[in-house]
Amino acid sequence: MAEESTAFQQALKLADHDRRIAEMEANMKTIKPIVYETSNSVKQIEKSVGKMEANSDKKRGYVQAAVVTGVIGIVFIAIKSLIGI
Repeated sequence: MAEESTAFQQALKLADHDRRIAEMEANMKTIKPIVYETSNSVKQIEKSVGKMEANSDKKRGYVQAAVVTGVIGIVFIAIKSLIGI
């Protein structure tokens, strides 16, 4: 009788184990697309941030060029007025 009880308990454990594996597989099928979608979204965000940083650097460069041009223009006008041209 004890052997039958042990065999029955082992069968229950095996059935429970199989059920849990089936549940995990179902959960994985649900989670896997979400993970891939999130990963793709993160990659797109990284690309967008990179483009924004590049555009920011360009704008900063344009502003610096404008400031330098303005300063050179002012210095040129000052020299021109000192010379009297």
